[in-house]
Amino acid sequence: MKEAIKNNFIYSKKNPYINIVLILSNVILNTVMLFLAVSIKYMTFEHWLFPFAVLSLIQLCMNLITVSKLEKSFFSLTTLFLIFSYITHLGIVVIFGFGIDIELPWNPLLSITEDTFKEACYFTVLCHSFLTFGMCIVLYRRKTYNSPKCEVNSSKEQHRQLYLSRIIGSILILIGILPMLYIDISRVILYVNGNYLDTYKVGVSGFVVTMSRFTEIGAIMLLIGNRENKKRAYLILLIIVMYQAMIIFTGNRGRPIMYLITIFFVYSKFIKKIGLKQFISTSIIGYILGYLLTFIGQLRMLSINDIGTYVELFKKGFTEFSIFKLLAEFGTTIITLGHSLVLFPTVSPFQLGTNYLASLLTVFPNIGGILDPLIDKTIYVYNMPSYARQFLGGSYLGELYYSFGKYSFIFAILIGMLVAFISNKIKKHITQHHYVALAIYLVLFPDLLWWIRGYFVDMVREFVWISVAILILYNYFSRKINKRDFGGEKQSV
Repeated sequence: MKEAIKNNFIYSKKNPYINIVLILSNVILNTVMLFLAVSIKYMTFEHWLFPFAVLSLIQLCMNLITVSKLEKSFFSLTTLFLIFSYITHLGIVVIFGFGIDIELPWNPLLSITEDTFKEACYFTVLCHSFLTFGMCIVLYRRKTYNSPKCEVNSSKEQHRQLYLSRIIGSILILIGILPMLYIDISRVILYVNGNYLDTYKVGVSGFVVTMSRFTEIGAIMLLIGNRENKKRAYLILLIIVMYQAMIIFTGNRGRPIMYLITIFFVYSKFIKKIGLKQFISTSIIGYILGYLLTFIGQLRMLSINDIGTYVELFKKGFTEFSIFKLLAEFGTTIITLGHSLVLFPTVSPFQLGTNYLASLLTVFPNIGGILDPLIDKTIYVYNMPSYARQFLGGSYLGELYYSFGKYSFIFAILIGMLVAFISNKIKKHITQHHYVALAIYLVLFPDLLWWIRGYFVDMVREFVWISVAILILYNYFSRKINKRDFGGEKQSV
């Protein structure tokens, strides 16, 4: 049996040099692109915008082609990470560069200077080059995971894994549903009686927020566990989408969107693959949802009690909506990065990686405020002056600069390697039907995407606590299952 498993963890020998050529080509093209970008650096801001926007789009396309070829799929954690990183940090460059006439929710040039905007853009494309290279390093070494025909992965063992996914998922939902409902209903009430900013007045501890996340991963496990019951799986998907849509309506869009992307990823891998027809219909739905997101973004700072006003704004916005409004809506992350480049190390010294290490300690409850100094260290915008951090979100690139300074782009390789490593693990456990182990890595799927606009510390506590809960429940129920009913040797997680 061990030999059977070992034979399925071999490196792919098919055309081994094609991937090497692909990666080297990407490195060369990224280098050429960076040289071209530097060559236009001293143009006036107005003349610089268009050529830089074109170069950044070329870089995005060639990085996506390289990574998707190595992934053998376009719909993956790595490609999504690259896309969202581009949208959030360089989306405004596209709007400015191509002279797109669109109303910006907030013009970055009102917060940072043109020179700072430029520097932030150069830092981003440099980081994207190293980020992609880090992904390539790990993806190149990806093993070929087949579905072994041994006892461990027999049909009965798959049913066993599906059963465990259902029962563990149900328990996780029960653990987290009350905290989740309390937080979300409170936000809806605050939004209805005020506006988007009022939703941040929900006074709950980080521990309660973490507990509420149990329901999210529980729903994912329930979806996976019902992969053989298409109608039930679709009903679960519908309930999840409707609930998250309600949360998005309050203006808290980022986290629910990343979670929904995770849900659709799971649905496409387990329930129904996305073909051409599904892609077209999904694109239409995505376009409508994109409009709704920008519409909500416009409303979230308003206090409107008249339904007629909502209707008029909805009609007006629908006729004016374009995909570029999404770039405008999410592209303001460049402001956070710009502030990091200007303010550090003046307002706070470079952390040399200690901010990431300190994040690991936040897995423990903050009893009596003992972890408050660490929180200030890990959420780097807290170290900025009040005028700069007002209404300011996070940025994983700004956090990287806060930690390592002007050479921090080199460390983007490690981020790329981390994202690709998680993507590899997800693919492995999908292929080998290790659904409970898969759920642990799927905890990180939305967290990694949200990290682009957030902080590393946000996902540490959540990942550790939920993973420990899954492992405890798995080990408990594995012993309770009668192997004569499911067959196979118990698979360790």
